[in-house]
Amino acid sequence: AAASPVPRAASASDAVYAFTRKVPIPPPLVQWARTDAALTTLESAAIGMGKVVVVDPTYANTKATVVELHGDFEDEVERAALLVEAVLEHRGKIHHRLLVKEKLDLEREKIADEIARGLRCEIPIDADLMGMVMGHKGSRVRAAQEACAVGAIVVDRDAGVIRVVGSDPAEVRKARSMLELRREIIATPDDKTRRILIGKGGKTIDDIQRRSGALSIDVDHDKGRVVVLGNANATSAARVLIESHMETIADLDAAADDLEELRGEIRNLNVAWGEEEDFGAYGYRSGYGGQQGGRG
Repeated sequence: AAASPVPRAASASDAVYAFTRKVPIPPPLVQWARTDAALTTLESAAIGMGKVVVVDPTYANTKATVVELHGDFEDEVERAALLVEAVLEHRGKIHHRLLVKEKLDLEREKIADEIARGLRCEIPIDADLMGMVMGHKGSRVRAAQEACAVGAIVVDRDAGVIRVVGSDPAEVRKARSMLELRREIIATPDDKTRRILIGKGGKTIDDIQRRSGALSIDVDHDKGRVVVLGNANATSAARVLIESHMETIADLDAAADDLEELRGEIRNLNVAWGEEEDFGAYGYRSGYGGQQGGRG
């Protein structure tokens, strides 16, 4: 028995056609099929049909939503059915992509929100430091997982990052502190400055490393630089300590030059006022007692 169509046919004509073909509409497209835009699209695809109707179970005794194609010639009806099926398949792919995009957008919003709340973090790692960060057979990563109450620690070698996910911002920060490793390079072109930074037996540089919490501090004489390895806080602290020490060295050098200049001025002043011996070309000595001595 023919179904009573939804009153949305391409033509209001009650003409009877010799052939009818029903094309099922996939469930994800049912809502779309109920729109005027959908009917226009289906009519355009169903070339040669006398009537195109979207039949909905809401209005007719059918189990599913279908497109009814009515025509005078069987081959035209079959061809129109193939075209409508192609349109529905294409529309289904578009619908699927839109759903995936919507899901992806929601997931991105969720991740961005959790990053803002400190529940996720992404730690960039230089490629040559990744092995050191992971430790032997991933020992440092396992140690962080055991020491911190976080949900997951993901190592992405290709992207050069380690991602941490958790439910407590404090635990996420703790894991980051254990795994983060960055390289800080401080230019020290002056050889004297580098040697003073090292100190006797490495005492000064060891003290800077201890105070900053850096993993290592290496003075590279060949390249005129100091290389610091550690987490962000440690490397920043080491830079502050090293640069402060370098400024102190420069200030002391400047003060030493000023002091020597002042001493020279004092000597000249004392000589000028006879408070310090100064023999001229002829051997005379100036002082409070007047001239003494003689030639040769």
